[in-house]
Amino acid sequence: MSRRKVLQFCSRHVLYFHQVLNRGLSSAKNATEMLAIFGIAYTLTQFASGPFQEFKNVSLVLVHNKKEARIGLITLFLLSAIVITLALLIAYTDFGYFITHTLYHLDEDVGQATRKAVLMLSFVPLFHGMSWYVAGYLLQLKHTALVGSASVIDVAVQIGTVFGLLKMDIANTRPVLVPVIAVYTGILTRFSILFIGFLIHRTVRRTNETQTNESSLSILRVLMFWWPLAIVQAVQKISRPIINLFVARDLGGSDEAVQAIAVLTLVHPTGRITFGWLNELKSLQPAFLRNNQVTLVHRRHIRNFDICCLFLVLMISFSLFLIPGIVTSFFTNSLGLSEEVALMCIVPLKIFSVFPLFTVWRSHNTSWLLMMKKTTVLFPSAVVRMVFLIIVLIVFPKMGLHGAPLGVTALLAGFAGETISVQIASFITEYRMKRHQPAMVLGESTEKSQSSNDEELKDLPLLNGDTVHQKDEVQIEEGENDELIEMQQVNT
Repeated sequence: MSRRKVLQFCSRHVLYFHQVLNRGLSSAKNATEMLAIFGIAYTLTQFASGPFQEFKNVSLVLVHNKKEARIGLITLFLLSAIVITLALLIAYTDFGYFITHTLYHLDEDVGQATRKAVLMLSFVPLFHGMSWYVAGYLLQLKHTALVGSASVIDVAVQIGTVFGLLKMDIANTRPVLVPVIAVYTGILTRFSILFIGFLIHRTVRRTNETQTNESSLSILRVLMFWWPLAIVQAVQKISRPIINLFVARDLGGSDEAVQAIAVLTLVHPTGRITFGWLNELKSLQPAFLRNNQVTLVHRRHIRNFDICCLFLVLMISFSLFLIPGIVTSFFTNSLGLSEEVALMCIVPLKIFSVFPLFTVWRSHNTSWLLMMKKTTVLFPSAVVRMVFLIIVLIVFPKMGLHGAPLGVTALLAGFAGETISVQIASFITEYRMKRHQPAMVLGESTEKSQSSNDEELKDLPLLNGDTVHQKDEVQIEEGENDELIEMQQVNT
Protein backbone atom coordinates (compact mmCIF):
# COMPACT_ATOMS: atom_id res chain seq x y z
CA MET A 1 0.00 0.00 0.00
CA SER A 2 2.92 2.37 0.54
CA ARG A 3 3.63 2.46 -3.20
CA ARG A 4 0.04 3.55 -3.83
CA LYS A 5 0.51 6.35 -1.32
CA VAL A 6 3.46 7.55 -3.36
CA LEU A 7 1.30 7.68 -6.48
CA GLN A 8 -1.45 9.61 -4.74
CA PHE A 9 1.00 12.04 -3.16
CA CYS A 10 2.60 12.69 -6.55
CA SER A 11 -0.74 13.05 -8.34
CA ARG A 12 -1.72 15.81 -5.92
CA HIS A 13 1.27 17.88 -7.03
CA VAL A 14 0.19 17.73 -10.67
CA LEU A 15 -2.69 20.04 -9.83
CA TYR A 16 -0.25 22.82 -8.90
CA PHE A 17 0.61 22.98 -12.58
CA HIS A 18 -2.69 24.65 -13.45
CA GLN A 19 -1.81 27.58 -11.23
CA VAL A 20 1.62 27.73 -12.83
CA LEU A 21 -0.12 28.06 -16.19
CA ASN A 22 -2.24 30.86 -14.79
CA ARG A 23 0.93 32.54 -13.52
CA GLY A 24 2.22 32.58 -17.10
CA LEU A 25 -0.82 34.67 -18.10
CA SER A 26 -1.44 36.80 -15.01
CA SER A 27 1.59 38.98 -15.78
CA ALA A 28 0.28 39.98 -19.23
CA LYS A 29 -1.16 43.44 -19.81
CA ASN A 30 -4.62 42.06 -20.57
CA ALA A 31 -4.38 39.31 -17.95
CA THR A 32 -8.14 38.88 -17.48
CA GLU A 33 -8.75 38.32 -21.19
CA MET A 34 -5.79 35.94 -21.45
CA LEU A 35 -7.06 33.92 -18.49
CA ALA A 36 -10.51 33.72 -20.07
CA ILE A 37 -9.07 32.69 -23.49
CA PHE A 38 -6.86 29.97 -22.11
CA GLY A 39 -9.49 28.94 -19.56
CA ILE A 40 -12.06 28.21 -22.29
CA ALA A 41 -9.55 26.56 -24.66
CA TYR A 42 -7.97 24.43 -21.96
CA THR A 43 -11.29 23.26 -20.52
CA LEU A 44 -12.41 22.21 -24.01
CA THR A 45 -9.13 20.34 -24.40
CA GLN A 46 -9.57 18.70 -21.01
CA PHE A 47 -13.03 17.62 -22.09
CA ALA A 48 -11.51 15.92 -25.13
CA SER A 49 -8.67 14.44 -23.05
CA GLY A 50 -10.90 13.07 -20.30
CA PRO A 51 -12.07 9.92 -22.13
CA PHE A 52 -8.47 9.10 -23.06
CA GLN A 53 -7.56 9.00 -19.39
CA GLU A 54 -9.71 5.88 -19.09
CA PHE A 55 -7.20 4.00 -21.26
CA LYS A 56 -5.31 3.62 -18.01
CA ASN A 57 -8.09 1.28 -16.87
CA VAL A 58 -8.08 -0.48 -20.24
CA SER A 59 -4.43 -1.46 -19.90
CA LEU A 60 -4.80 -2.09 -16.15
CA VAL A 61 -7.73 -4.51 -16.47
CA LEU A 62 -7.78 -5.87 -20.04
CA VAL A 63 -4.19 -5.91 -21.33
CA HIS A 64 -2.06 -8.94 -20.43
CA ASN A 65 0.14 -9.61 -23.47
CA LYS A 66 1.65 -8.02 -26.56
CA LYS A 67 -1.32 -8.69 -28.83
CA GLU A 68 -3.79 -7.14 -26.40
CA ALA A 69 -1.52 -4.13 -25.93
CA ARG A 70 -1.42 -3.59 -29.70
CA ILE A 71 -5.21 -3.78 -29.97
CA GLY A 72 -5.65 -1.20 -27.23
CA LEU A 73 -3.12 1.11 -28.87
CA ILE A 74 -4.85 0.93 -32.26
CA THR A 75 -8.13 1.88 -30.60
CA LEU A 76 -6.41 4.84 -28.95
CA PHE A 77 -5.03 6.13 -32.27
CA LEU A 78 -8.39 5.84 -34.02
CA LEU A 79 -10.13 7.88 -31.35
CA SER A 80 -7.33 10.48 -31.34
CA ALA A 81 -7.83 11.09 -35.05
CA ILE A 82 -11.47 11.98 -34.37
CA VAL A 83 -10.47 14.53 -31.70
CA ILE A 84 -7.88 16.21 -33.95
CA THR A 85 -10.48 16.49 -36.71
CA LEU A 86 -12.90 18.22 -34.32
CA ALA A 87 -10.17 20.69 -33.32
CA LEU A 88 -9.63 21.56 -36.99
CA LEU A 89 -13.36 22.14 -37.41
CA ILE A 90 -13.40 24.49 -34.41
CA ALA A 91 -10.44 26.47 -35.74
CA TYR A 92 -11.41 26.84 -39.40
CA THR A 93 -15.18 26.47 -39.74
CA ASP A 94 -18.34 28.21 -38.57
CA PHE A 95 -18.65 25.54 -35.88
CA GLY A 96 -15.87 27.25 -33.91
CA TYR A 97 -17.44 30.67 -34.47
CA PHE A 98 -20.70 29.29 -33.09
CA ILE A 99 -18.95 28.08 -29.93
CA THR A 100 -17.01 31.26 -29.17
CA HIS A 101 -19.53 33.87 -30.25
CA THR A 102 -22.98 32.33 -29.97
CA LEU A 103 -22.44 30.16 -26.91
CA TYR A 104 -19.83 32.14 -24.96
CA HIS A 105 -20.74 35.63 -26.26
CA LEU A 106 -17.08 36.51 -26.78
CA ASP A 107 -16.03 39.43 -28.94
CA GLU A 108 -14.19 38.98 -32.24
CA ASP A 109 -10.61 39.23 -30.94
CA VAL A 110 -11.12 37.02 -27.88
CA GLY A 111 -13.10 34.45 -29.87
CA GLN A 112 -10.47 34.19 -32.60
CA ALA A 113 -7.68 33.81 -30.04
CA THR A 114 -9.68 31.09 -28.27
CA ARG A 115 -10.14 29.08 -31.50
CA LYS A 116 -6.42 29.29 -32.23
CA ALA A 117 -5.62 28.12 -28.71
CA VAL A 118 -7.90 25.09 -29.18
CA LEU A 119 -6.06 24.19 -32.39
CA MET A 120 -2.66 24.50 -30.72
CA LEU A 121 -3.77 22.12 -27.96
CA SER A 122 -5.35 19.58 -30.34
CA PHE A 123 -2.61 16.94 -29.92
CA VAL A 124 -2.75 17.02 -26.12
CA PRO A 125 -5.46 14.29 -25.90
CA LEU A 126 -3.31 11.91 -27.99
CA PHE A 127 -0.20 12.28 -25.82
CA HIS A 128 -2.36 12.31 -22.71
CA GLY A 129 -3.98 9.01 -23.69
CA MET A 130 -0.66 7.38 -24.59
CA SER A 131 0.80 8.38 -21.24
CA TRP A 132 -2.10 6.92 -19.28
CA TYR A 133 -2.15 3.79 -21.42
CA VAL A 134 1.46 3.03 -20.52
CA ALA A 135 0.80 4.06 -16.89
CA GLY A 136 -2.00 1.50 -16.62
CA TYR A 137 0.37 -1.30 -17.59
CA LEU A 138 2.90 -0.11 -14.99
CA LEU A 139 0.15 0.04 -12.36
CA GLN A 140 -0.73 -3.54 -13.25
CA LEU A 141 2.83 -4.44 -12.27
CA LYS A 142 2.48 -2.18 -9.17
CA HIS A 143 5.21 0.25 -10.27
CA THR A 144 3.22 3.13 -8.81
CA ALA A 145 6.33 5.02 -7.72
CA LEU A 146 7.44 5.30 -11.34
CA VAL A 147 4.04 6.60 -12.44
CA GLY A 148 3.98 9.14 -9.61
CA SER A 149 7.55 10.23 -10.22
CA ALA A 150 6.82 10.83 -13.89
CA SER A 151 3.94 13.11 -12.89
CA VAL A 152 6.14 15.08 -10.50
CA ILE A 153 8.84 15.49 -13.14
CA ASP A 154 6.10 16.57 -15.53
CA VAL A 155 5.16 19.38 -13.15
CA ALA A 156 8.79 20.38 -12.60
CA VAL A 157 9.43 20.64 -16.34
CA GLN A 158 6.30 22.72 -16.86
CA ILE A 159 7.18 25.07 -14.01
CA GLY A 160 10.66 25.57 -15.46
CA THR A 161 9.19 26.13 -18.92
CA VAL A 162 6.71 28.75 -17.72
CA PHE A 163 9.20 30.78 -15.71
CA GLY A 164 11.80 30.43 -18.46
CA LEU A 165 9.40 31.76 -21.10
CA LEU A 166 8.33 34.63 -18.83
CA LYS A 167 11.83 36.09 -19.26
CA MET A 168 11.51 36.06 -23.06
CA ASP A 169 9.68 38.41 -25.42
CA ILE A 170 7.04 35.76 -26.14
CA ALA A 171 5.48 36.49 -22.74
CA ASN A 172 4.63 40.00 -23.96
CA THR A 173 3.98 39.43 -27.67
CA ARG A 174 2.03 36.15 -27.54
CA PRO A 175 1.39 35.34 -23.86
CA VAL A 176 -1.04 32.49 -24.59
CA LEU A 177 1.85 30.46 -26.05
CA VAL A 178 3.51 30.31 -22.62
CA PRO A 179 1.06 27.82 -21.07
CA VAL A 180 0.58 25.97 -24.39
CA ILE A 181 4.29 25.25 -24.74
CA ALA A 182 4.46 24.28 -21.06
CA VAL A 183 1.65 21.75 -21.52
CA TYR A 184 3.44 20.00 -24.37
CA THR A 185 6.87 19.95 -22.75
CA GLY A 186 5.46 18.47 -19.57
CA ILE A 187 3.26 15.81 -21.12
CA LEU A 188 5.97 14.69 -23.57
CA THR A 189 8.43 14.42 -20.70
CA ARG A 190 6.00 12.30 -18.70
CA PHE A 191 5.30 10.02 -21.66
CA SER A 192 9.02 9.55 -22.33
CA ILE A 193 9.68 8.51 -18.73
CA LEU A 194 6.74 6.12 -18.64
CA PHE A 195 7.64 4.57 -21.99
CA ILE A 196 11.24 3.96 -20.93
CA GLY A 197 9.96 2.36 -17.71
CA PHE A 198 7.59 0.23 -19.78
CA LEU A 199 10.43 -1.04 -21.96
CA ILE A 200 12.55 -1.91 -18.93
CA HIS A 201 9.86 -3.69 -16.92
CA ARG A 202 8.44 -5.45 -19.95
CA THR A 203 11.85 -7.03 -20.54
CA VAL A 204 12.12 -8.07 -16.89
CA ARG A 205 8.64 -9.57 -16.93
CA ARG A 206 9.40 -11.61 -20.04
CA THR A 207 12.43 -13.16 -18.38
CA ASN A 208 10.38 -14.21 -15.33
CA GLU A 209 7.28 -15.69 -16.94
CA THR A 210 6.12 -17.17 -20.19
CA GLN A 211 4.18 -14.75 -22.38
CA THR A 212 1.42 -15.81 -24.72
CA ASN A 213 -0.17 -13.89 -27.53
CA GLU A 214 -3.40 -15.90 -27.41
CA SER A 215 -6.20 -13.50 -26.58
CA SER A 216 -9.91 -13.00 -27.09
CA LEU A 217 -9.51 -9.22 -26.78
CA SER A 218 -10.70 -7.19 -29.76
CA ILE A 219 -11.20 -3.54 -30.61
CA LEU A 220 -14.93 -4.03 -30.06
CA ARG A 221 -14.40 -5.47 -26.59
CA VAL A 222 -12.05 -2.61 -25.71
CA LEU A 223 -14.68 -0.12 -26.84
CA MET A 224 -17.42 -1.92 -24.88
CA PHE A 225 -15.33 -1.73 -21.72
CA TRP A 226 -14.14 1.83 -22.43
CA TRP A 227 -17.21 3.69 -23.64
CA PRO A 228 -19.11 3.89 -20.30
CA LEU A 229 -15.94 5.14 -18.59
CA ALA A 230 -15.37 7.58 -21.45
CA ILE A 231 -18.90 8.96 -21.19
CA VAL A 232 -18.54 9.44 -17.45
CA GLN A 233 -15.16 11.11 -17.88
CA ALA A 234 -16.41 13.28 -20.74
CA VAL A 235 -19.36 14.48 -18.67
CA GLN A 236 -17.00 15.28 -15.81
CA LYS A 237 -14.76 17.27 -18.12
CA ILE A 238 -17.56 19.02 -19.99
CA SER A 239 -19.06 20.18 -16.71
CA ARG A 240 -16.64 23.11 -16.56
CA PRO A 241 -17.34 24.39 -20.10
CA ILE A 242 -21.08 24.11 -19.43
CA ILE A 243 -20.68 25.96 -16.15
CA ASN A 244 -18.61 28.68 -17.85
CA LEU A 245 -21.26 28.94 -20.55
CA PHE A 246 -24.20 29.34 -18.18
CA VAL A 247 -22.33 31.72 -15.90
CA ALA A 248 -21.28 33.92 -18.84
CA ARG A 249 -24.77 33.97 -20.33
CA ASP A 250 -26.33 34.65 -16.93
CA LEU A 251 -24.19 37.78 -16.62
CA GLY A 252 -24.92 38.84 -20.19
CA GLY A 253 -21.39 38.62 -21.60
CA SER A 254 -20.35 41.75 -19.69
CA ASP A 255 -17.03 42.46 -17.98
CA GLU A 256 -18.45 40.69 -14.92
CA ALA A 257 -18.87 37.55 -17.05
CA VAL A 258 -15.22 37.60 -18.13
CA GLN A 259 -14.20 38.19 -14.53
CA ALA A 260 -16.38 35.30 -13.30
CA ILE A 261 -14.84 32.91 -15.85
CA ALA A 262 -11.38 34.06 -14.81
CA VAL A 263 -12.25 33.34 -11.16
CA LEU A 264 -13.54 29.87 -12.05
CA THR A 265 -10.31 29.26 -13.97
CA LEU A 266 -8.41 30.06 -10.78
CA VAL A 267 -10.50 28.30 -8.12
CA HIS A 268 -11.06 24.99 -9.89
CA PRO A 269 -7.41 23.86 -9.92
CA THR A 270 -6.85 25.45 -6.51
CA GLY A 271 -9.74 23.51 -4.98
CA ARG A 272 -8.62 20.27 -6.63
CA ILE A 273 -5.15 20.59 -5.13
CA THR A 274 -6.44 19.06 -1.90
CA PHE A 275 -8.73 16.30 -3.19
CA GLY A 276 -7.91 15.68 -6.87
CA TRP A 277 -5.49 12.89 -6.05
CA LEU A 278 -8.29 10.95 -4.38
CA ASN A 279 -9.43 9.87 -7.85
CA GLU A 280 -6.40 7.55 -7.90
CA LEU A 281 -8.21 5.40 -5.33
CA LYS A 282 -10.10 3.92 -8.29
CA SER A 283 -7.01 1.91 -9.23
CA LEU A 284 -6.55 0.22 -5.85
CA GLN A 285 -8.89 -2.75 -6.14
CA PRO A 286 -8.09 -3.67 -9.78
CA ALA A 287 -4.38 -3.61 -8.89
CA PHE A 288 -4.45 -5.43 -5.53
CA LEU A 289 -7.52 -7.68 -5.70
CA ARG A 290 -7.32 -9.04 -9.22
CA ASN A 291 -8.57 -12.55 -9.96
CA ASN A 292 -6.14 -15.42 -9.22
CA GLN A 293 -3.63 -13.03 -7.65
CA VAL A 294 -1.93 -14.01 -4.41
CA THR A 295 -2.10 -10.98 -2.13
CA LEU A 296 -2.30 -10.16 1.56
CA VAL A 297 -4.48 -7.12 0.88
CA HIS A 298 -8.15 -7.58 1.71
CA ARG A 299 -10.93 -5.27 0.58
CA ARG A 300 -11.43 -3.97 4.10
CA HIS A 301 -7.81 -2.81 4.12
CA ILE A 302 -8.49 -0.69 1.06
CA ARG A 303 -11.72 0.62 2.59
CA ASN A 304 -9.92 1.69 5.77
CA PHE A 305 -7.17 3.29 3.72
CA ASP A 306 -9.79 5.28 1.76
CA ILE A 307 -11.36 6.51 5.00
CA CYS A 308 -7.99 7.66 6.34
CA CYS A 309 -7.36 9.57 3.11
CA LEU A 310 -10.77 11.21 3.44
CA PHE A 311 -10.16 12.51 6.96
CA LEU A 312 -6.71 13.77 5.99
CA VAL A 313 -8.01 15.72 3.00
CA LEU A 314 -10.95 17.16 4.93
CA MET A 315 -8.58 18.55 7.56
CA ILE A 316 -6.36 20.10 4.90
CA SER A 317 -9.31 21.57 2.97
CA PHE A 318 -10.92 23.12 6.05
CA SER A 319 -7.58 24.57 7.15
CA LEU A 320 -6.77 26.15 3.79
CA PHE A 321 -10.18 27.33 2.62
CA LEU A 322 -12.03 28.22 5.83
CA ILE A 323 -9.28 30.11 7.66
CA PRO A 324 -9.37 33.76 6.48
CA GLY A 325 -6.33 35.22 4.74
CA ILE A 326 -4.63 32.07 3.43
CA VAL A 327 -6.34 32.02 0.04
CA THR A 328 -6.11 35.75 -0.60
CA SER A 329 -2.42 35.79 0.32
CA PHE A 330 -1.72 32.96 -2.12
CA PHE A 331 -3.44 34.68 -5.04
CA THR A 332 -2.03 38.15 -4.38
CA ASN A 333 1.53 37.19 -3.48
CA SER A 334 2.13 34.06 -5.59
CA LEU A 335 0.06 34.82 -8.69
CA GLY A 336 0.23 38.60 -8.55
CA LEU A 337 -3.54 39.07 -8.83
CA SER A 338 -5.45 42.06 -7.53
CA GLU A 339 -7.06 41.88 -4.11
CA GLU A 340 -10.50 42.28 -5.69
CA VAL A 341 -10.13 39.12 -7.76
CA ALA A 342 -8.62 37.25 -4.79
CA LEU A 343 -11.61 38.11 -2.60
CA MET A 344 -13.97 36.78 -5.25
CA CYS A 345 -12.31 33.35 -4.90
CA ILE A 346 -13.06 32.91 -1.17
CA VAL A 347 -16.68 31.71 -1.33
CA PRO A 348 -16.15 29.22 -4.21
CA LEU A 349 -13.18 27.66 -2.40
CA LYS A 350 -15.23 27.27 0.78
CA ILE A 351 -17.70 25.23 -1.25
CA PHE A 352 -14.82 23.14 -2.62
CA SER A 353 -13.89 22.09 0.93
CA VAL A 354 -16.71 19.47 1.02
CA PHE A 355 -15.88 17.88 -2.34
CA PRO A 356 -13.52 15.23 -0.82
CA LEU A 357 -16.46 13.45 0.84
CA PHE A 358 -18.10 12.64 -2.49
CA THR A 359 -14.80 11.99 -4.27
CA VAL A 360 -13.73 9.20 -1.90
CA TRP A 361 -17.20 7.68 -1.82
CA ARG A 362 -17.40 7.61 -5.61
CA SER A 363 -13.85 6.34 -6.11
CA HIS A 364 -14.28 3.41 -3.71
CA ASN A 365 -17.37 2.07 -5.46
CA THR A 366 -16.02 2.75 -8.94
CA SER A 367 -12.86 0.83 -8.06
CA TRP A 368 -14.89 -2.28 -7.20
CA LEU A 369 -16.95 -2.04 -10.41
CA LEU A 370 -13.76 -1.69 -12.48
CA MET A 371 -12.33 -4.82 -10.89
CA MET A 372 -15.52 -6.70 -11.74
CA LYS A 373 -15.45 -5.28 -15.32
CA LYS A 374 -18.97 -3.97 -14.77
CA THR A 375 -18.40 -0.60 -16.42
CA THR A 376 -21.77 -0.45 -18.16
CA VAL A 377 -23.59 0.26 -14.88
CA LEU A 378 -21.57 3.46 -14.50
CA PHE A 379 -23.24 5.11 -17.49
CA PRO A 380 -26.40 6.30 -15.62
CA SER A 381 -24.20 8.25 -13.20
CA ALA A 382 -23.11 10.51 -16.06
CA VAL A 383 -26.73 11.27 -16.93
CA VAL A 384 -27.60 11.98 -13.29
CA ARG A 385 -24.61 14.30 -12.92
CA MET A 386 -25.61 16.30 -15.99
CA VAL A 387 -29.24 16.58 -14.87
CA PHE A 388 -28.28 17.86 -11.41
CA LEU A 389 -25.81 20.30 -12.96
CA ILE A 390 -28.31 21.82 -15.40
CA ILE A 391 -31.05 22.09 -12.77
CA VAL A 392 -28.83 24.11 -10.45
CA LEU A 393 -27.56 26.36 -13.25
CA ILE A 394 -31.14 27.14 -14.31
CA VAL A 395 -32.92 27.39 -10.96
CA PHE A 396 -30.36 28.97 -8.63
CA PRO A 397 -29.87 32.24 -10.61
CA LYS A 398 -33.57 32.90 -10.06
CA MET A 399 -32.82 32.60 -6.32
CA GLY A 400 -30.09 35.26 -6.50
CA LEU A 401 -26.95 33.13 -6.94
CA HIS A 402 -24.65 34.29 -9.75
CA GLY A 403 -21.02 34.24 -10.90
CA ALA A 404 -18.37 31.83 -9.63
CA PRO A 405 -20.37 30.69 -6.53
CA LEU A 406 -23.14 29.55 -8.89
CA GLY A 407 -20.67 27.53 -10.96
CA VAL A 408 -19.06 25.74 -8.01
CA THR A 409 -22.44 25.00 -6.41
CA ALA A 410 -23.63 23.40 -9.65
CA LEU A 411 -20.45 21.33 -9.77
CA LEU A 412 -21.04 20.12 -6.20
CA ALA A 413 -24.62 19.14 -7.02
CA GLY A 414 -23.38 17.13 -10.00
CA PHE A 415 -20.76 15.42 -7.81
CA ALA A 416 -23.39 14.44 -5.24
CA GLY A 417 -25.82 13.08 -7.83
CA GLU A 418 -23.11 11.05 -9.57
CA THR A 419 -21.85 9.60 -6.29
CA ILE A 420 -25.31 8.43 -5.22
CA SER A 421 -25.91 6.90 -8.64
CA VAL A 422 -22.63 4.92 -8.47
CA GLN A 423 -23.55 3.66 -5.00
CA ILE A 424 -26.93 2.43 -6.26
CA ALA A 425 -25.24 0.73 -9.22
CA SER A 426 -22.86 -1.05 -6.84
CA PHE A 427 -25.70 -2.36 -4.69
CA ILE A 428 -27.60 -3.62 -7.74
CA THR A 429 -24.49 -5.32 -9.14
CA GLU A 430 -23.77 -7.07 -5.85
CA TYR A 431 -27.38 -8.24 -5.57
CA ARG A 432 -27.25 -9.75 -9.06
CA MET A 433 -23.94 -11.46 -8.30
CA LYS A 434 -25.31 -13.08 -5.15
CA ARG A 435 -28.47 -14.17 -6.97
CA HIS A 436 -26.56 -15.86 -9.81
CA GLN A 437 -23.77 -17.33 -7.68
CA PRO A 438 -25.50 -20.68 -6.85
CA ALA A 439 -26.00 -21.47 -10.53
CA MET A 440 -22.30 -20.90 -11.15
CA VAL A 441 -21.20 -23.16 -8.27
CA LEU A 442 -23.53 -26.03 -9.19
CA GLY A 443 -22.04 -26.09 -12.66
CA GLU A 444 -25.28 -25.01 -14.33
CA SER A 445 -23.27 -23.08 -16.84
CA THR A 446 -24.98 -21.47 -19.76
CA GLU A 447 -23.67 -19.41 -22.58
CA LYS A 448 -24.53 -16.31 -20.60
CA SER A 449 -22.70 -17.42 -17.48
CA GLN A 450 -19.60 -18.04 -19.55
CA SER A 451 -19.52 -14.47 -20.90
CA SER A 452 -16.63 -12.15 -20.19
CA ASN A 453 -18.53 -10.30 -17.49
CA ASP A 454 -19.59 -13.35 -15.46
CA GLU A 455 -16.23 -15.09 -15.76
CA GLU A 456 -14.70 -12.57 -13.41
CA LEU A 457 -17.11 -13.37 -10.57
CA LYS A 458 -14.88 -16.23 -9.42
CA ASP A 459 -12.46 -15.60 -6.62
CA LEU A 460 -13.37 -11.92 -6.23
CA PRO A 461 -14.62 -9.93 -3.23
CA LEU A 462 -18.17 -8.69 -2.99
CA LEU A 463 -19.08 -5.11 -2.16
CA ASN A 464 -19.54 -5.87 1.54
CA GLY A 465 -16.05 -7.37 1.79
CA ASP A 466 -17.04 -11.04 1.45
CA THR A 467 -15.21 -13.17 -1.09
CA VAL A 468 -16.63 -16.16 -2.93
CA HIS A 469 -14.19 -18.77 -4.31
CA GLN A 470 -14.89 -21.74 -6.54
CA LYS A 471 -12.33 -24.55 -6.73
CA ASP A 472 -12.66 -28.29 -7.35
CA GLU A 473 -16.43 -28.29 -6.92
CA VAL A 474 -16.10 -26.74 -3.45
CA GLN A 475 -17.30 -23.25 -2.70
CA ILE A 476 -15.45 -21.36 0.02
CA GLU A 477 -16.60 -18.06 1.40
CA GLU A 478 -14.22 -15.60 3.04
CA GLY A 479 -15.84 -12.99 5.26
CA GLU A 480 -14.76 -9.75 6.88
CA ASN A 481 -12.94 -11.62 9.68
CA ASP A 482 -10.97 -13.59 7.06
CA GLU A 483 -12.71 -16.74 8.33
CA LEU A 484 -13.00 -19.58 5.85
CA ILE A 485 -16.31 -21.40 5.82
CA GLU A 486 -16.40 -24.48 3.65
CA MET A 487 -19.78 -24.77 1.99
CA GLN A 488 -21.56 -27.99 1.21
CA GLN A 489 -19.80 -30.35 -1.25
CA VAL A 490 -21.55 -30.23 -4.62
CA ASN A 491 -23.29 -33.50 -5.42
CA THR A 492 -22.74 -34.77 -8.89
